[in-house]
Amino acid sequence: MSGHSGYCMRRRFFLWTALMLSWLALQPVCAEDMNLVITLDRADLQRRVERMFPITREGELVTVELRHPRVILAEHSDRIGMRLRVHAVAAQQFSVSGSARIDGVLRFDNSMGEFYLDDASVEELQIDNVDPVSLDQIRQLADGLVRDLLQEHPIYTLGQMGESKRIMGSELKSVTVRDGKLIVELAMP
Repeated sequence: MSGHSGYCMRRRFFLWTALMLSWLALQPVCAEDMNLVITLDRADLQRRVERMFPITREGELVTVELRHPRVILAEHSDRIGMRLRVHAVAAQQFSVSGSARIDGVLRFDNSMGEFYLDDASVEELQIDNVDPVSLDQIRQLADGLVRDLLQEHPIYTLGQMGESKRIMGSELKSVTVRDGKLIVELAMP
């Protein structure tokens, strides 16, 4: 009898296992399971961005130099910001210095595995003792300078923290800042 009951128990076990595996196979695969999450901390982004500065642009009357970027990650935001030092020389006669805050939206170039900051613009510009016309010219030059720089030079390239290059072709699904870290989710192809 013990041989027969052992056989029945094994048979019941295999039957339940087959039923469970069949049920699992029929369950929909969640798209989130196919995503890759990349976490970048502010210090890592800071090191990468610092390599791009200082940068200078000359206008007709004003030359602007941007330097000493400091990455800003605002909690629960999908934007990346920077605080910069601004130095401007107007008509080669007087120079002024101050600070600017810019921010932009992360863009992922899936063919190269590179992240760029798009739509970057000067949100705040603080320079004392400058007339409004000169301040506007400085803002316009600084705005164009950061937009051009950050759209053309990646702030991060996949593979630098051990990610596989096989995720080329992925699409940017979401970007958010949590606990001082940039959380990027890529939908796998």
